[in-house]
Amino acid sequence: MSPSFSSESLHNSVAYINGRVYTVNKDAAWAEAFIVDPEGNFSAVGTTKDIEARAHNDDLIIFDLRGQFIMPGIHDAHVHMLISGIGMLSHVKLPMGGLNSDTVGEELKKGSCLCKYAHVHQDWLVGTAYQIENFHRESLDKTYPDTPVLIRGGAAHSAYLNTEALKRAGYDIESEKDGQGTRYLRDERGHLTGEMAEMSMSKALTTIPRPNLSHVKRALRDAQYMLHRAGVTSCQEASANSLMLHGLRELEAEGALKINIHPHIVYAPDWLAEESTEALHRLIDDSAFFRSKHVDTRFVKIILDGVPLEPYFSQAGLTENGRVEESKLFILNVHQAVQKYDAIGMTMKIHCTGQGATRLTLDAYEAVRKTNADGPRHEIAHCNGVHDDDYKRFNELNVTAEMSPAFLFVNPLAAASGGLMDWNFPKMLKANAHTTIGSDWGAGELPDLLPCMAGIVESVGFGDKQLGGERICRMLTLAGAEAVGKEKETGSIETGKKANFIAVSEDLSRGDFDKARILTTWFEGEIVYEEH
Repeated sequence: MSPSFSSESLHNSVAYINGRVYTVNKDAAWAEAFIVDPEGNFSAVGTTKDIEARAHNDDLIIFDLRGQFIMPGIHDAHVHMLISGIGMLSHVKLPMGGLNSDTVGEELKKGSCLCKYAHVHQDWLVGTAYQIENFHRESLDKTYPDTPVLIRGGAAHSAYLNTEALKRAGYDIESEKDGQGTRYLRDERGHLTGEMAEMSMSKALTTIPRPNLSHVKRALRDAQYMLHRAGVTSCQEASANSLMLHGLRELEAEGALKINIHPHIVYAPDWLAEESTEALHRLIDDSAFFRSKHVDTRFVKIILDGVPLEPYFSQAGLTENGRVEESKLFILNVHQAVQKYDAIGMTMKIHCTGQGATRLTLDAYEAVRKTNADGPRHEIAHCNGVHDDDYKRFNELNVTAEMSPAFLFVNPLAAASGGLMDWNFPKMLKANAHTTIGSDWGAGELPDLLPCMAGIVESVGFGDKQLGGERICRMLTLAGAEAVGKEKETGSIETGKKANFIAVSEDLSRGDFDKARILTTWFEGEIVYEEH
C-alpha cells in the first residue's frame, strides 16, 4: 500500500492555529500555533502564519483554537488513583459535617443503597467520612451487628470500625497493645472504641478483602477520566500496590492508558497499600516488570509520620532540644531504605508533615548524597512542616519539595492548626527549592488544582514580587516533569516533546485561577476530555 495511505505518515499531522499558547519554555514562552505529528509529538511550534502556511503546503488538517489559552498538560505530583476510583464506585460517602456516633449507622445505611458496585470487599461495608464525633463501635453494631464495617476518615489516616470488623481483623478489643506509631482510642474501661489512626489500622486494612482485577481496571479508568477533567496528563501515584500495577499493565496492553503514570510503590506502612510488607518489598524488587510506555515504576513511597489533625496530632515534630519525636514515626529504618533504593536509582517520596520527620528525611538524603552525589532526585511529600533551618537543604541536596494537598493551602482547617500546616511557598522559592504541587486526591471528588492556586498566586516570593501565574504554571507542568526525570519528553510545548496540552477558560499565566475551567485535554494529540 502506498505510504500516502498510512495513518502514520507525516501527511496525517494536525496543525493547530490561532491560540494563545503559553509554552512554559523559557526560550520562547509564547506561541500561536503548532503541529502535532501522527505519533503524538509536537513537530513544529510557531506563529499562526507560519504553521498555517506549512499546513496548506503539506495538505494537513487544521484545528482552529479560536483564541483559547493553551498550556502543557498538568502534572499532579500526588494522587491516589486506585483509592479514588474504588471510592467513587464502591464506597459509601458520608456527610462531611454533623456526623456523630448516634447518626452514623443510619447515614451509612442510606448511602449504601447508592453504591454503583456492591460486594467489592465481599461482605465488608466500607465508607468514607471526614470525622465522626464521639464515635463508639456499639453505635454501628446496632445497625450492622454481623456485617464488618470500616469507615475511612481523617485524610485517610484514621478509621472507624464496628465490633465485627475488629474481631475479623484480629484486634483484642479489651487489651490491644500499643505499638510504634499506633493511635487507639479507648473507652472508660480501656476497651477499643473502634476509632483508630495511623499504624493502628494495619490489621484492618491488610485484612479487608481486596477487589478483583476487573474492578481495579474499572476504577482506574474512571480515575483516569477524572484526572483528564482536571487537565492532568501526567501524575505521581502515591500508594501503588500489586493490584494497581497489574491493572495498569493490562490497561496499557489494551491501549486504554492515556496518561503518564509514575507509581510510587509502597515500602511502608503496609496499611497504605492494603498489602503485606513482604509482598510490597518483593513488588519493588520486581518493579521493572511493570514498566511500559506510559508507566514508570522507578519510584518508592514511605509514610514516615502522621497528620497534624485533631484528635491525633500524629505528626513527628521536634522537641525543645531539637530531637525528632521518634514515638510518632512509623518506621525507624528510613536511612537504610533510602540508601538501598538510592543505590539502584529509585526515587524516594517520603511523607513528612512534622518538622522532625522532615529533618530526619533530609538527613537521610544528605547521607546518600555524600556517597552517591549523582543519585536520583528524591522528594519530600507535603512539606507543611519545615523548620526554618531546613528550607535551604532542599536545593543543596537536590530534593523536590512536593507541596500537597493543594486544597488545604488556603483553608480554615490549615489556618486553625496553630502553624502546624504551613505550605510556605515564599520560603521555598527564596531557598530556590525545586517545587511541585499535588492534589493528594483520594476522596473521589474532582482533583481540580486550579481553584486551589487562586489562594497562593499573590504570595510574596522575592521582595515585593508576587508568586505569580507564570511561576505556578511551571510548578504544575515542567517542574513535575523534572521531578520524575521526564523534562526532555513532556512538561512544555516544544518541538520533539509529547503533545500533551490543555485549553483553559482563563489565562493562567496572569494568575486568573479562580474561575478557570478545563475546556479540553489532549494526550499525545488525542482529545481525551471536552467540556460539554
